Amino acid sequence: MNTMIRIQKTKNILGILFFSLLSVSCQEWLDVSPSTEVKYDDLFSYKNGFKDQLTGVYTALCSENLYGVELGFGMLDVLGQQYYLWSAAANGPYYNLHRFEYDNSRIEATINTIWTDMYNAVANVNILLQGLADHRGVLAENEEKIYEGEAYALRAFLHFDLLRLFGKSYVSGADEKAIPYVKAISKKVTPLSTVSEVLDMVAGDLEKAAALLEEDPIKTGQATTSFLGTRSFHLNYYAVRALLARVYLYKNDKVNALKNAREVILSEKYPWVSKGAVATSDRKDRDGIFLPECIWMLNNTRLKTLTETYLKESDNTLYCNGSVIDEIFESQTYGGLDWRYIYYFERPDWYWLSNKLYQYTTSAYNNRQPLLRLSEMYLIAAECATSKKEAVEYLNTLRQHRGFEESHNLKENVADEYLQTAIGKEYRKEFIGEGQWFYYCKRTDQAVLPNVTVPFSKTYYVLPIPEQEKEYGNRN
Repeated sequence: MNTMIRIQKTKNILGILFFSLLSVSCQEWLDVSPSTEVKYDDLFSYKNGFKDQLTGVYTALCSENLYGVELGFGMLDVLGQQYYLWSAAANGPYYNLHRFEYDNSRIEATINTIWTDMYNAVANVNILLQGLADHRGVLAENEEKIYEGEAYALRAFLHFDLLRLFGKSYVSGADEKAIPYVKAISKKVTPLSTVSEVLDMVAGDLEKAAALLEEDPIKTGQATTSFLGTRSFHLNYYAVRALLARVYLYKNDKVNALKNAREVILSEKYPWVSKGAVATSDRKDRDGIFLPECIWMLNNTRLKTLTETYLKESDNTLYCNGSVIDEIFESQTYGGLDWRYIYYFERPDWYWLSNKLYQYTTSAYNNRQPLLRLSEMYLIAAECATSKKEAVEYLNTLRQHRGFEESHNLKENVADEYLQTAIGKEYRKEFIGEGQWFYYCKRTDQAVLPNVTVPFSKTYYVLPIPEQEKEYGNRN
C-alpha cells in the first residue's frame, strides 16, 4: 500500500506532518507541504508533539470526504437508499451514486479520495506508534499507554471501515483478498489480506488497545491532562469494547460480540436519553443525537456548515421521501410514539429533511457527531443473545427508550425470522444520518436494498479499489 505521505529517513530523521492544533477540534487537516514538515525526533521530543499528531488524525476523520459527510450522512446513506434522488441535474453525483454507477467519473473521484484519505490517516497513526516506540519516557507511563491504546484503536477502526467499503462481507467472501492492512511506515507495498485476515488483525489491534486502556480516565475518573480528559471525543476504553462488538459480529463471532457489547451496557456509563431532552418545542434545545448514549463522537467544528450544505434546503440538499420515512418508521403502527419519527425530521412538503444533526449557535449539542452509540450495543446483544428471552429483552428495552409502549413489546415466543427482521428495522431507524444501515445490509447479505430504484446486485456492496492503487501494487 502506498502510504500517501512522502516519508524520508536519514540518520533517524523522518520527514512527517506537524499538526499544530491546540485542541481536539475538527478543522481542516493541514495539507502535505514543506512548510508543514518537521524533523521526526523534534516532533516527539516534547509532550505536545504526541498530542498534535493524535489530534491530526481525529481532525482528519472530520473532513467532508470522510466522516464529516461521506462516511456518515452522505455517500453511505445515499447507497443505503435513505434519500430521494430524482435526476443528475438536480442531485449531481449523488444521483449516480444511489444508482451504484461506480464507473461514473465523479463517483470514481469520490471513492478514490476516500481510499487515499483513509490510508493517509493510517500512515499518520503509524507515525505516532513509531514515535511512541522510539521516544519512551517523554510521556508519563500512564499517558503513554493512553496514546498508544488510542493509536492502535484508530488503526483498527480505519482498516475495518476500509474493509466494509472495499472488501466483500465475511459471509460472502471470508477467504477472498480485500485490502492491505498497513502496520508500519515503509516504501514496500503492503500485500492484500483476505477479509478474514483483516478482521483478525483489526480484532488484534483492538484487543491490544483495550489492554493499554485499562486505566483510561473514563474508567478511573482521573485524567492527568485536560486533553486526555475529554474521553467522549477519543477512542476510549468503552469505545474500543463497542467497536470490538461491532467487529466480532461482522465476523459472525456472536460469543465475543455479545461479551463486548454487554461490558459496555453493564458499565452503566451511558444512560438512556430522557424524553424531556428529545421532545422539546424549541429545536435548538433538542438532543437530536441522544448525547448521554454516545460512546464516541467526533468534535466536528465544521458540522454546522456541512449540515447546512447537505441537510437544509440548498442546491446540494439530500431530501427524504415522506412516504419512505412513513414506511421506515412503520407510521401506521408506531408513528405517534417513536421519538425518532416525530423529532428527527422537518416536513416542508412531500419531502422531508433529516434534522438530527442540525446545529444552533447556542445549543449544548453543537459539534458532536456520533460514531458509536449505546443503542447499537443493545441491537448487537439482541442479535447475539443465547436465549430468545434475553434477545427480546434487549430489543424491547431499546424500543421503550424510543417511545414504544410496553403493549408493543415482542414476546418470547416470537419467530426467529420476525425477530431478526425487527432488529434490522431498528438499525434502519436508529442510524439515519450515520451510515450504518448500508453496512448492516452488507453484513447480513441482503438480496436487495429497500426502495432501490435500479436492479440490485450484491456486487454493489463492494466499492472498487482505485485504479492507481491497483497499478502501484500490481493488484490487477
